[in-house]
Amino acid sequence: MWENPYGHSFVEDYLDMNTPCGDYVIYLSIPFCRVRCKGCPYFVELLTKKDTKDKEEVYLDALIKSMEKWSHYPRWKESALKAVYIGGGTGSILKTRNLKRLIDSLCRFFPVTEATEITLEGNAHDYDEEKIQYVCDSPVNRISLGVQSFNPEVLKVVGSPHAAEESERVINSFQSKGLKNIQIDMMYNMPKHTLEIWREDLKKLKELDIVHLTVYLYRIHNETPQARFIKEGKVPDVADCESPMVKKMASEFRDLVEKELGFEMYMHNHFCKPGFRNVYNDYNLEHAADTLGIGAGAYSLIDNYRIGTSKNVKEFVESVNAGHHMVSTISQKMNLQNHKERYIMFTFQYFIVNFVRYKERFGTDAMEDFGEIFRKLERKKLVEIKEDRVEMTRLGQEWFLNVVLEFVNPGFWGDRTSLEEPNWSMNISLVNLLAGNRDRWLGSAPEMETVKT
Repeated sequence: MWENPYGHSFVEDYLDMNTPCGDYVIYLSIPFCRVRCKGCPYFVELLTKKDTKDKEEVYLDALIKSMEKWSHYPRWKESALKAVYIGGGTGSILKTRNLKRLIDSLCRFFPVTEATEITLEGNAHDYDEEKIQYVCDSPVNRISLGVQSFNPEVLKVVGSPHAAEESERVINSFQSKGLKNIQIDMMYNMPKHTLEIWREDLKKLKELDIVHLTVYLYRIHNETPQARFIKEGKVPDVADCESPMVKKMASEFRDLVEKELGFEMYMHNHFCKPGFRNVYNDYNLEHAADTLGIGAGAYSLIDNYRIGTSKNVKEFVESVNAGHHMVSTISQKMNLQNHKERYIMFTFQYFIVNFVRYKERFGTDAMEDFGEIFRKLERKKLVEIKEDRVEMTRLGQEWFLNVVLEFVNPGFWGDRTSLEEPNWSMNISLVNLLAGNRDRWLGSAPEMETVKT
């Protein structure tokens, strides 16, 4: 993605906003945090509880105004809204009255139905009983909590905004009021995170009736406070991610949730009980539907363009109040080949490329388009090619990133110009990776490779 050279007219001049897109999802950005977690590279803006400058009110006014402006296009109002994700930042940081304003506006402007999944992302620290009760009575029907760990010392080392017991309190309160669709994020191999502590975290998971889990390996990102503290010796470094301890953490988590708790890893790093898949991700990734991102720091996929809005809250508010759609960065319009590559990479998040779905979408055969790469991966025992699909093996799931990187367009590798562009979303690591050399990660091209047996 590059800086938008077309200005505010880009939406009207380049995007087909008059043709309904079918199914789509919405991302609403709440770009505030109470504190910055020490290892987070995605930080947006601090919002104190006192909020003496009314940043929350001013931003929410602009966000609602932007929602209304987007909602007038047939592309959205004549299509089916499948899911909404309220994130950030921290979605739950809003005062209860402002959260109500946001949800009411969403339902007024867009075709929300009882079947629309609405997820509110956030931290347990933000929830008092008033907010919990409002959420349970509102159209919000899914909660996502950043728990990370149930150990107070580990949470303190990583700079988490909530205390260990708060997560348990909030989960129990939501469940007692009837909201069962609760997802939590867990992390492993944080500083001071021993195998014994991780096993205590897993023991706590067994006590909570959670229906959806995501688990992530804690990573040290350059130029974050955590990286600096480790370099200065103030915080112990994490273990090598290939070490036996870290491997044991990952395997014990998967054994517990799959064999004892009845979860399925239906998507990379995502586990759920039957009937509780993340609908937002399903349409955003597996179905490659349009995504309308609204707010500072939000990204969209519209009419085969990826577009981004600057994380600068002040600039976003000024742009909206001037009557504009703020489009800060854009991609080139995906051609058919790029679209096919993106589709394979995204649907492989679910470990399967379905040949029938692929042909319905593109009119060509997946094996004709990507057969060399599939066969290379099969020789490495990372996938199995079957009559109706290509499916990742357990080994392929462990080497997930290397599998999906095989489908990156060769022209994107070595693109160091992208390092100079502002990237503020979850693609920071991918931008850095693709600026490097393809062979370092993937070896030779499919047609050049031989496999020793």
